[in-house]
Parts: sequence; C-alpha cells; structure tokens
Amino acid sequence: MNSMHLNRYPRMVHEYYEKKVRELLARRKERIEALKTRKDALAYVESLRSAVKKSFRGMPDRTPLRPRVSGRDDYGHYSLEKVIYESRPGLFVTGNLYLPRRAKGKVPCVLGVCGHANEGKACDAYQSFCQGLVLRGFAVFIIDPISQGERRQFFEEDGGDPGLCRGHNLMGNQMVLLDEFFGTWRVWDALRGLDYLLSRPEVDSTRVGVTGNSGGGTLSSYVAALDPRVTMAAPGCFICSYLANIENELPSDAEQNPPGIIAAGLDQVDLLLCHAPRPTLLLGQYDDFFDHRYTLERFKDMQKIHALLGARGNAGVFIGPRGHGYFQENREAMYAWFMKHAGLKGSSREEGLALLKEEKLYATSSGLLKEKGARRVFEFSAQSALELKNKRKKLSVEELRRLARKLLHMPKQGKGAPHYRPLRGEGVNGKLHEFAIETEPGIQVIATACGPQNFNMHPPKGKILLFVGNSSSHEDACNVPEIKTLANGSVPFLTLDPRGMGQSQPKTCGSIEFFEPYGSDFFYASTAEMLGESYLGGRVHDLLRTMDFLYAEGATEIELLGRGMGSIVVAFGALLHKSKPRARIINFLPSYQLIAESPIHKWPLSASLRGVLRHFDLPDIYRALGKSLKMESPWNANME
Repeated sequence: MNSMHLNRYPRMVHEYYEKKVRELLARRKERIEALKTRKDALAYVESLRSAVKKSFRGMPDRTPLRPRVSGRDDYGHYSLEKVIYESRPGLFVTGNLYLPRRAKGKVPCVLGVCGHANEGKACDAYQSFCQGLVLRGFAVFIIDPISQGERRQFFEEDGGDPGLCRGHNLMGNQMVLLDEFFGTWRVWDALRGLDYLLSRPEVDSTRVGVTGNSGGGTLSSYVAALDPRVTMAAPGCFICSYLANIENELPSDAEQNPPGIIAAGLDQVDLLLCHAPRPTLLLGQYDDFFDHRYTLERFKDMQKIHALLGARGNAGVFIGPRGHGYFQENREAMYAWFMKHAGLKGSSREEGLALLKEEKLYATSSGLLKEKGARRVFEFSAQSALELKNKRKKLSVEELRRLARKLLHMPKQGKGAPHYRPLRGEGVNGKLHEFAIETEPGIQVIATACGPQNFNMHPPKGKILLFVGNSSSHEDACNVPEIKTLANGSVPFLTLDPRGMGQSQPKTCGSIEFFEPYGSDFFYASTAEMLGESYLGGRVHDLLRTMDFLYAEGATEIELLGRGMGSIVVAFGALLHKSKPRARIINFLPSYQLIAESPIHKWPLSASLRGVLRHFDLPDIYRALGKSLKMESPWNANME
C-alpha cells in the first residue's frame, strides 16, 4: 500500500458547521426583525438572560472573600492597593485597586478584566486604561485572570508550562468531562472581584463600569450579561459574530465557547443585549481578526433593541484604526463613554501616564501566588472527578447504552442503508477500492479497502475487519506494523476515516497538524459544543452508519479495530451497534478519569464527551463489552 493518499474532503467539516451556524443565525435575524414594540424587546432580552444562564450553569455559592490588602503606594494623583481575595475557597485572585486622590464623595468605579497577556494586570495596555480612568476620577479594580500575572497554574512538576492559551484549553477540556465551563470559572472570579470593589466605602454603587479587551472583551461581556449591578460596559476586540469566526477559521479559547449558546439562537452581541438598555459601547479594530464588519452589523441589532426600550443613545460603537489590541484610540473612546454616563467632565485625551514595572504591582511578595491553602484550577477538576467516581452507581448495559446515546447527541440514524458512491482510488490495476458513505446530509466518510483483495464497484462481502485509526486510518494501516500486518491478511480489511479525520481532515485554521492544540480539530469540537452537539458523537454516528452500509451490501460479520483516537470511536460503536460486534482496541485511552487527573494531556477535546464523568467512564464500556472486546497497549495522558 502507498501511504500517500488523497485528502478528498478537506473543507467538508468546515462547510457542514458553517451551514449549521448560518441557518441558526438567519433565524435569529428574522426574530430581531420581527421585534416592533417595547414589549417585544423586553421579552427578547428576558429570553436572552435565561439562555445565557443555562450556558453558564454551575455558578457556585458566594463564600467569604477573605480579602486582604498586601501593600499600598501613592502616585500623586492616585493611590494603588495590592489586593488578594478568594473567589471560592482555595482559589485566590490577585488584583490592583486604583483610587483617585482628593476625590469628593463617592466615586464611580470600573472593574477591569485582562485579555490574554502573560503579564495580566501589569500589561502596558491594561495599566494604561487603569491609570487613564483613575486620573479621570474613577476607582478601578483590575484582576489577574487564571494562568496570567501572579496566578500561574503550571510548573515543571506538572509537565512544564503549556503556554497561556493552550493552558486555558487544557483546563477547559477537563471541565467538559465534568459538565462544567471554563468561562464560568473565569466570570465567577470577576463577579467576586466586583463584590470586593463594591464593598469599598469609596465607590458609588450606582455608577459601575466594566471593560477589557480580547479575552477581557469576552469576560466584560459575560460580566455585563450576568450581573445587573453593572451600569455601563465597554468590551473591546471580541464582539463580532460566531458566524464570522467560523467563516474566518478562527479558533477561540475554551472560555469563549459557551456550551449550547448558538443552539439557543444567540450571537455574541446577545450577551450584551442581556445588559440592555444600560449604556454599552462596542469597541473594535479595523484590522482585527475579530471581524469589525460583523461588529458594525451586530451593533445595528443593539441599536434597535435600545431604541425600542427608549434608550437609543445608550448604544455606541467605535472602531479603531489598528490591529488587535486595546490601543490609545479605543481607550480614549472608552474614557469618553464612561465619563458621559458617570456624569464626569473633562478631556478624554490620554496623556501623562507613567507605567510601572511589573513587580511594583505584585500583590504577592514574589509575583507568584502561593498562599497557604491555595489550589490550582486543575486540582479542583481532579477532585471533582474523584468525587463523581465515588458517587457513580453501577449501570446495566442498557442504561449505559441509553446514557451514551444521550451524551453523544448523535444525528438521527435515518432509515435503511446510507447512500454511497465508489471513488477512483489508488487500487490494484486501477480498480476502484474507495467508497464515500453519506452518513448524514453534508457528511461523507471514506472507507478504503486495503490489502491484496480486489474490489470493483462494490465493497467486500462476508467477514470484514473495519479499522478506525488515530488521526488517519489509512496512514496507520501503512505505517503501524501490527495494523499493516492485519491489512495485508486474508480477511478483507477496510479503513474508515470518520468526519474530520484522514481523508476529511480539515485544511483550515492555519495548521495541517491533527493534534495542534489550537487547530481545526479543536475548532470544530468547540463549535459542536456551542451547537449543543458532540464532535465525538458525529464520529461514532459515522461508524454506525458505515456498518449499516456494509451489512446492507453483503457483510455477514464486522469486527471492529481501533487505535488511539479511533479506539474511543470503536468502543462506543461496539456498545451501540445492534449487531453487537467483536472489537479490538490498541493504544486506547484507559479512562476519562486519567485526563481529569493529568494537568498536561494530549488527548484532544474531540476525544471527550460533555458531562460523561457524571454518569460513567470508559472502563464501564470496556466491562460491558466483556469478552467481545480485546484491549492492547494502553496509552497514557500524553498518548504515549
């Protein structure tokens, strides 16, 4: 066999998801256009608030903040306090409180939230907006996000530092197994930061702003959506459209993909419409990867809702001339907006800033949060996974099948065998040996007949060995010795590439590496999350429908073989197909518990199932399959 093979459908998965998102947001547009009265607008806003709360389910109870001020410095026109608090027991947050000097009475305040900068609150742009606001009479409290600034999460003993965005995604992937959302953890830190800010006697709780850029634009949108104490908001370089991000092949961090949000009919701006009709300024940049054209388009929706609610002037937009970032032009637009709505006078022109060295902003003595009793986020997840393991009840095989189908969110099976087409492949003597099977509208998966057998226009009959590989089944069959031996054996051997693998691996998102942590596999698994679906469920569906196709074409027995990523697909397929096939898995994932307990792990989001550890784990499937399953050479958390 030749290991070089075609990638026949490199944009199939992309177009499949783009079509779904486009259709859902087209219905949203119709809904917006149908709004005619104040009553309509109020009902729409209320429906948004309900939907957003569902995506951010799992908010913990408010527990004592136990705040302490570790230091205080004076800088002429303002003072700066270094603050540490607990957003939940054991999860410490570091922040800086900027207070204007010589203020008369209570002052308006702003919660500052950071984008993805390693320095967190010490980043030049974020220091700049804090100083710009405090010099105009605002109290400002800015906090370090998880894994940024003084809140580093990963160390050498954990397997090294995976980097900022990958670190967020690793923590987010673990939370998926627990039916949690990393964005909820991030916004909860911010809401508790707002609790602290509003507890200060210097601030006016009737004039409360929130702002941030990029990841901080995301977080400020979440805060505005979820906390009615916020009276004005100015998120930057985030609000455009989920459709724009799909079209532009733009993966977002784990916290930027709320589960079920698109399925509920919401777009990004709807987060801010939860805040309507309070003053809201959309900030963007002309050359941003968050497409400013959609920012302007969605602003029209915001303008309409505010107008119907009698507050047209409370909707604003400003597009800066630069690329991604909270640059001076956007900061000045934010100053002017907040000053207007807080009733402050003066110039919005930014000048006279004197940025501080990072260590001058430390709330800790070393710049690294190591409070007694402090826990890191992945330690919370590991503990939750252990508690769920100890609570789970033993399931019958039928209960396990029912729950697996429910969590996989598989498409409808359809009646009869799926349509297929023979493809002109690299067969022996030019004969056809590849088959494209339409498992659902928009999805075709490819089965390739390997080995010495010749198949003309039809797939093999009788007994068949059907193989799903780690990322490309055909490549595994050519290059992994034990798979290669089976492929060249006497039993007809077919490789199957489910959606997004092998012959339909997307060539999008700027990378052709399947396991790129920020690549296309993560991108479409995240999109499925927002659609309330499961990328893994789609792949299991592809396997089940391929088996239906083969049985309809004359197969008498199908034995399944899976390796790596394919082992998970095969395990679920063996559990769920009515034929109850024999199966063999090689280099398999021993348990989802292993991912939940490993700070650094390579198994991607597409291998996981939302909420699975609340119900069962992979060993439950392996036990249910009993003697019909053979297991060889398990892999660890790093797929080794």
